[in-house]
This record gives sequence, C-alpha cells and structure tokens, in this order.
Amino acid sequence: MALPTDSPTKSVMSKPSYQETPIYDSVVEPSLLRTFSTEDIYLLSGQYAILCQFAHPALAKGTYRHSNFAKRIPNRLDNTMRFMNAATYGTEEEKRAIFSVIHRYHARVKDDDYDANDPELHKWTAATLFVSFVAVHNAFFGELSREQTETLFKEFAIFGTSLRMPPEMWPDTLDDFWDYWNHNIATLEVTDMARKMCHELLYPVHVPLWMRALSPVARLVTMNLLPERLAKEYGLEPTALNRWQYYATVNAIRVSYLSLPDSMRQTMYKQRMDDLRTAVDKIKSTGHWS
Repeated sequence: MALPTDSPTKSVMSKPSYQETPIYDSVVEPSLLRTFSTEDIYLLSGQYAILCQFAHPALAKGTYRHSNFAKRIPNRLDNTMRFMNAATYGTEEEKRAIFSVIHRYHARVKDDDYDANDPELHKWTAATLFVSFVAVHNAFFGELSREQTETLFKEFAIFGTSLRMPPEMWPDTLDDFWDYWNHNIATLEVTDMARKMCHELLYPVHVPLWMRALSPVARLVTMNLLPERLAKEYGLEPTALNRWQYYATVNAIRVSYLSLPDSMRQTMYKQRMDDLRTAVDKIKSTGHWS
C-alpha cells in the first residue's frame, strides 16, 4: 500500500496521547474479511494494489518525495500489515495506537499538489485493496459470488475510514463502486515517478532473501492481473509465454497451497498479529513502533 508506509522518525515523535486519535465508524464490520484474511496467499495482492495506487499522481508523488522507496520495501510491508490487521482484527485500543502513528506521519506528507490527509486518496487506497484482494481470490480460489463480492466491497471501506475517509464517501452500491473504479483506471496518469517505483517494487534489491525468492511469482501474478491499461502504461504487458507461465503457476499453486494444513497457510498471518501486539506495546510506552 502506498500510504501509510514509512514511520516518522523518533525526533519528531513525542509520546502521544493516542487515545484521542479520532476513528470513523466503519460502514459495516469486516466479518467476511476476517475469515478470508488469515490466508497468507492474499499477500500476493500487494503489488497489484500498490501499482494501482501509484497510478494516482498524488499518491505516487507523495511516496516518491517522502520516502526512500527502494530501500524501505520490507519496512513498508511491516507498517502496512500493522495498519490492515489493526483495522480488521484490532481492539479499539490497538486501532487508536496504530492509527495515531499513521496519522502523524500523514501530517508531514504534503505539498501544493498533494496531501496524505486527502480523504479522496484514502478512498482510492481502500478501493485498490478491495479490487486486488478479489482478483487474487478469484485467481486461486475461484470466482466469488455476487453476494460475497458485495459484502467484501462494503467491508473494505474500513481501510478508508481508518485513514480518516468519511464513511459517506464510500460508494453506496457495488455497481457505483465499479463505475468509480473504471473511471479512475481509464483516466489516472502513470507518471515517471510511478514507473520508477514500479521497477523498484517488482525487481527489489534491498529485501530479505525470502522476499527476493518470491519476487518472480509475485511479479508474474501482478503483471497478469493488472488492468490492461495500467499494465501497458507501466510497460508490463504480458507476452503469450508470460500468460502461459502465469496459468501454469496459478494451477500449481492451487494444488499445492490448498493441500497445506491451515497452520502453514496462516504462518505469516500469525507472525503479523504478534508484530501488531508488539508494535502497540511500543507505541503505548514510547509513542512510536520502531
């Protein structure tokens, strides 16, 4: 996710009274999302969501100018998962703690033509998370029903409201959402900044060995799931060979992943939930999670 990502430095972070951090009510409780999100395979939606976010020039420029993107990919993953798990599974205290750090960072990310506290950017961020999640689910588990998709659409608003998007900004219906999504995909501009960060994301250097080992699979999935226009704008249009490799990989993962016990399919989820609790404890005592 493009925002929130990097942490504020300790020098600008005095211990906050994070209990005062305002939290909008969610549109609905994320009950179905909680059931699905324990599966580690949904991490494959991350690159898709980020590249869609970077298609918004303000999100791309804010990220490009306010973080060393290439060197902070693991850190950004940690911070993003803290945010998403707090929003989905966290207690009210955990939400206030995690969101307080994010909101203070956002206060620093702004210029004449972008502002990380712009609720329209939060809406777009939540939209990309929803569509990328559905795309990965449909690829590896089969098509969601219309009812499930409608439920998840409403539940994913929580990632916007947790970033201070007023609930009434979220589309009323799934059809309204797709109108909003299709308009943005057709009109947003992929800038040179976005393309540079795209290359850094898909061909990472400053990442742990396990992330580098998984990069070819993540890249293959991302290239083949991205909306056609964005794939073209990023220079990621799949070739016929690439398409064949994608379908072969998806079929292989379907068989192998679904044969694993839940304990192995939820390894990263459990680690991330432990990290969330550790981060909250640090925020309560020091005001920051690093």
